[in-house]
Amino acid sequence: MKRCPECSHTYPDSERFCSSDGAQLVPAESAGRVTTQMPPDAAKEPGVECPVCGGKALPGEELCSFCGARLNAEQAPAQPSFTIPHQTVYQPTPEPTIGGPTFDDERIRPEDRSGARRFFAFTGYVVAAVVALALGAWFAIHLTHKGVMPKSAASPAASPAAPAVTGPIAQLASNTAVQVTGESAADPARSVDAATKVFNDNSAAVLDLYKKALAGDSNFSDGVLASLTVDPTGKVVAGSIKTSTAPNPAVDADLISTMMGWHFAPFSGTSVKVSYPVVMARSGADKDAVESALADKIAHLNPAETPEYASAPPAAAPSAAPQPSPALAAKEPIMPPAPEAAPEAPAPAPERPRPRRRLRAFAPPPPRESLLTRVQDRLRSDRRLGRVKAYTNGGGVVTLYGKVFDEKERRLAVATAKGVSGVTDVIDTLQTDTATWARQESAIAAQLQSAGLSQVSVKVIGRDAYLSGQVSTEAEKEHAVTIAEGAAPVRVRTNLIRVVPKGIFSF
Repeated sequence: MKRCPECSHTYPDSERFCSSDGAQLVPAESAGRVTTQMPPDAAKEPGVECPVCGGKALPGEELCSFCGARLNAEQAPAQPSFTIPHQTVYQPTPEPTIGGPTFDDERIRPEDRSGARRFFAFTGYVVAAVVALALGAWFAIHLTHKGVMPKSAASPAASPAAPAVTGPIAQLASNTAVQVTGESAADPARSVDAATKVFNDNSAAVLDLYKKALAGDSNFSDGVLASLTVDPTGKVVAGSIKTSTAPNPAVDADLISTMMGWHFAPFSGTSVKVSYPVVMARSGADKDAVESALADKIAHLNPAETPEYASAPPAAAPSAAPQPSPALAAKEPIMPPAPEAAPEAPAPAPERPRPRRRLRAFAPPPPRESLLTRVQDRLRSDRRLGRVKAYTNGGGVVTLYGKVFDEKERRLAVATAKGVSGVTDVIDTLQTDTATWARQESAIAAQLQSAGLSQVSVKVIGRDAYLSGQVSTEAEKEHAVTIAEGAAPVRVRTNLIRVVPKGIFSF
């Protein structure tokens, strides 16, 4: 930029002389800009409006003081004829435009500037909308993973898969529905949802029962169809196991005994029957196989088939009709009916009077004991068979379950049951203590072998374990105790393991 030394007007670098007073232009000095103060008469003249930014310029200026654009010569008023006093004030100089002065052919039109502004505004709105949608989607996914998504917004098809269960499972089957039958099955108090809620509220007891069964047999898994009869007061008055994938009388008896302690909501209807498909599996991987086997069993179940296990409270004995006492019978004997009048005869022979008979008191015979009662009484008569239990399946078939000490007592229990009158066959599902201890010993020995303690042996008697053998360090001796108590539900009673350090050249 150049400046006139007389009037301080600024000109582009291409100009050489001032258009007002003809003075030779000199290079512009520092960043400050020097402008002239117009006389009072000149201030009354209208200013020149910049066609680019709309700023007001002093009369006679050719360049806008705000944007540096060249002012329109046609709109500029005529140059004043008087001399401008050399009186100046300091004003900040606008930043110079990039690329030198701006000419008319390079000037940006207002309509072009407004169009560019609209384009950038529209682009900004689009970008903001896309960002808002992306943030909303991320927030929804975040809430879904945190588990706080409302139920109405969560779709079953879009819900994430449930994590795999690794521990023991005792729950209702997912591929077989709970069924409620009876006249009052449609009542809300006896609906399928109400029956399912009762099971879920008491599922912890079923899981504890299954864990107890796993303590005796770590590979046990079962699927059962349990049927309960519920009276209007909400009490379970009867229960049975219709079918199961792995019949186990002890587990069946414990399950029905537990479920008969449940309570439903009382209502004013009639009794109903509730069928629960229960799955007991060691892990989620075994659950599907047990469910499939149970569904196949139920599909081929005959409704008239006798349940595998049934339990119900004893029925009340029918009351006998009161009989007259002997004393009353002696006082008031029953007289024979009067003989019918015989037709008239010429000489009827007189009849001899019949002797009076005394009515003897009659007592009903004692009720005959059931087959199950007789079998249980015979088993309880021998102290060695105190842990043996039984139930009948009908037709004289007796199933034995429970525990005995060894195989000798097992054979004794079967022979005792067969010796009862009315027993046609005996199903033996008894377990022996010696077999259970042998399985625990095998499990502990396998764990010791895996830990490199092959010279250590174990003996299990009841809930006590006895270790013997040889190790090289005290740490290995303590480690053997930890392995034994972790592999089976036992406690190391005696540790006879000897510590023999290895030699220098030992391997």
